[in-house]
Amino acid sequence: MDFSFDLVASKCAEQMAKYQQNGDWSTICRPEGKALTACADASVPHLADVKRHCANPILNYRACLEANASETDEAVREKCSAPLKALWDCTESRRAEIAEQSNNN
Repeated sequence: MDFSFDLVASKCAEQMAKYQQNGDWSTICRPEGKALTACADASVPHLADVKRHCANPILNYRACLEANASETDEAVREKCSAPLKALWDCTESRRAEIAEQSNNN
């Protein structure tokens, strides 16, 4: 996941900065979030593959964040750590598979 984040940050720095500058990520930042997503999808070749492969862990983590949106950051970390770990494991596993496929070609 760090690898993907670093690639997105390097390719989409402007969009990421605009998104991060916004205080209310739930509604106000939707245009900035969409711009960041579009940039990331266009600039990071393996990202779409990871999103497809890890769709369920992504949805589970997103659902946890949304279900706990009114909680404190500490409570969200506690309640959503398991879905985040599952997402992390999925993305790292897929990244390793992609790297192995690249090495075999």
